[in-house]
Amino acid sequence: MFNFALLIKNEFMKNNHLLRNTISIVFAFFFHNFIFAQQNENKIIFPEESYNFGTLQESDGEVQHTFKFVNVGSDSLKLVDVQSSCGCTTPYWEKTALLPGDTGHIVVAFNPLNKPGGFEKTVTVTSNGTPPISLLTISGFVEPRSLTIEDKLPFAIGDLRFKSQYLNFGTITTEKPVQKSFAFFNQSEDTISFLERQVAGDFIQLQLSPKVVPPKSYGQLMVTYITKKRNDFGFLNDQIMLFTDEDKDHYKALSIIATVMEYFPPMTERELARAPRLQVEEDTYDFGHVNVGEVLTHSFLIQNTGKDKLNIRKMKPTCNCLQTELKERDFKGGSTGEIKVTFDTAGTGGSQVKRVTVFSNDPRKPAKDLILKAYVRE
Repeated sequence: MFNFALLIKNEFMKNNHLLRNTISIVFAFFFHNFIFAQQNENKIIFPEESYNFGTLQESDGEVQHTFKFVNVGSDSLKLVDVQSSCGCTTPYWEKTALLPGDTGHIVVAFNPLNKPGGFEKTVTVTSNGTPPISLLTISGFVEPRSLTIEDKLPFAIGDLRFKSQYLNFGTITTEKPVQKSFAFFNQSEDTISFLERQVAGDFIQLQLSPKVVPPKSYGQLMVTYITKKRNDFGFLNDQIMLFTDEDKDHYKALSIIATVMEYFPPMTERELARAPRLQVEEDTYDFGHVNVGEVLTHSFLIQNTGKDKLNIRKMKPTCNCLQTELKERDFKGGSTGEIKVTFDTAGTGGSQVKRVTVFSNDPRKPAKDLILKAYVRE
């Protein structure tokens, strides 16, 4: 009698044996490829990944350290890129490929000039090896160098040295006159005498000490800025002239720069609630793309949202290409107006951002910027 069940069992056993053989063959194939890939990869190793220079003297100039790396794989290795974290650190590296077992070098140079104090800089190494990215670090401490007269006072007029051509007062207010002292140095081998003649506005007072400066000696220029006499706001640049008995460059042209803001005494909450307040509906306007030579106009709507009278003290555009127009300067509480700004695009090109600063008696924000934007096609 034919045993059908036995036949099915035998067939199943044969197929199962075939399936196991197939799986074994596939596994062996992938395992062999994996081992082959492992054996043929290019591995990069840095025996040293960080270096401390210790204490450096800023005056000694650039220092260098060499980082070695080894190709411990079985395929060629090449550095793709080496980037430092700042401009004071410069890496130099070999651009040729390394064969298995070869050693390469990356020289990292550090310039301590103007970098006093502790430092830590990184160098990112990208290669075609494993790992693809390696990080090297240099560190240390820079002992600052002694500053020379040229460092301290880099601007020279004749034989007198100043810190700058611009005597900067920073931001000051109209509350009271402001005094500031500026050093100078006679770098010559001769005595320099200041003459009585001076050129300055009536809002600037100049005092020299001493008036006769010995060779290789310091002096002080005391400047008194009387902001109420200046009667202006915003960034201001005023020229002065000093005169000496030098044969050459006997006149010294310097600029006094300051940003002047109106002074408002401290106010109570009740006073602030009544104070004028300048509100602008939209303080930025973009004309979009325009053609060069077009004359563009926009009106900024303003309102006094305070209770006391608002007064527009002044409007200052950033360039001569802007013209402003305001019919009324005084606004009662709740009243509105408009500031018309005209922008002449002649002589401009590309992306343009222009500004008009509006100065008012709003104690919360006495200076308000109105911005005009445009892209001028040439």
